[in-house]
Amino acid sequence: MGLVKFCGQGHKNPAHAIMCQECLEDLSRVEPVVEDDNGTLALAQLDVQVDLDDIDLEDAVESPLTPPTVSGEEEEPLIIYPEEKLRFQTAEGLSFAAGAGDIVGRAHTGSDVLENYPTVSRSHFSLRLADNNWFIKNLSDNGSWVNGQEVVKGTELALGPGDELKLSSRLTLKVLL
Repeated sequence: MGLVKFCGQGHKNPAHAIMCQECLEDLSRVEPVVEDDNGTLALAQLDVQVDLDDIDLEDAVESPLTPPTVSGEEEEPLIIYPEEKLRFQTAEGLSFAAGAGDIVGRAHTGSDVLENYPTVSRSHFSLRLADNNWFIKNLSDNGSWVNGQEVVKGTELALGPGDELKLSSRLTLKVLL
């Protein structure tokens, strides 16, 4: 038995991974789970055994509008909800993803990319999603700018795909969807 982490797309990663080796999803907040020799995951928090061999993802239905249902004995399709995230990319092509409620910085989401930029704060900004609109809240004294407009510390500004997010004087990120 060993500990592993799974990203939102189901890729298996080592327990110490902070980023998915296949899709580069941030795993810094993902708790490792126990995997035994049969490929069965023991979810300690729920005390539930899940056998991944019995799940056929090709029959899965993606629908954020359909709430999951609990049924008696009839078989229901597996419903997968897409995780809403923004992707940020440096001029060098390094990227990371962050979602609503995430704090981005050298000690949080994106740390694997941002650790090389000492002018980026450990907790530089947070993200919020409201009514399909993204907002950045500046948490840093080093400064944050969206398309040249300063985001005053403690305040929010709308953020969207294609925007340029400047973090301090040394790093500019392109916002991707």
